[in-house]
Amino acid sequence: MKQKSILFSAFFLLFIIFFYKNHEELTQKTHSFSNQIKSTFLRQKEAFVSAIEKHFYQKEQIELLQKKLKALEEKSSLSVAFASKLNHLLKEANLKEFHPQLHLVQVLGYQSMQAKNRLWVEFPDFNKTKNYGLLYHGYTAGIIKEKANQPLAILQTDKESLFSVYIGEKHIQGVAFGDGQTVAVKYIPSYENPQVGDEVITSGNDKIFYEGIKVGRVIKVEKKDMYKIATVKPYSIPNDAHFFYAIEVK
Repeated sequence: MKQKSILFSAFFLLFIIFFYKNHEELTQKTHSFSNQIKSTFLRQKEAFVSAIEKHFYQKEQIELLQKKLKALEEKSSLSVAFASKLNHLLKEANLKEFHPQLHLVQVLGYQSMQAKNRLWVEFPDFNKTKNYGLLYHGYTAGIIKEKANQPLAILQTDKESLFSVYIGEKHIQGVAFGDGQTVAVKYIPSYENPQVGDEVITSGNDKIFYEGIKVGRVIKVEKKDMYKIATVKPYSIPNDAHFFYAIEVK
């Protein structure tokens, strides 16, 4: 019985060899199919390895760029915010100490869907007895104040946002309020003459911002009974921003 099995296996093997040798077309198809499988496998393997390498390379590059961006953005914010102050100090004989401080804050979400200009933020060093200026890309973005014992970022187009400003080269004084869409500088003395195109900067008189941070440019001037109002198009329009800098005046 065992010998019959061995003979049958040998005969079957010889038959397969003979069959393949005499049926070249079938042999080619078999090899072609096999090679297609191997080729597909190798292509997929190469694509997978390439994707993995690209992913890790991009991840490393993104992390590196994010670190550089954070450092550059902070330096940019500092230079924009304090250039004017530094110039004033250099002109004075009696220089005072100047200690700027910025806090990176992360947006957590809207206060409500009806108030998209008000954002809850994560601010570990928040002091609820203080109001903070809010910076985005080196420009004013609003203020941070306490609400329900939590830090709430109020963007400068919101009606609850207000801070003191200067208009133009003559440093015309006023107070910036949000009007829903833009920023309105109110309480400009009627004898002053702000012009369309004048640049608006923070004055620092309210201790919310330091002097010299850019707000935007005047696009319209209106005369009221006792004072004038300048409508300002802000430089900073932080749609869908995830991070801001809170500025602390000491």
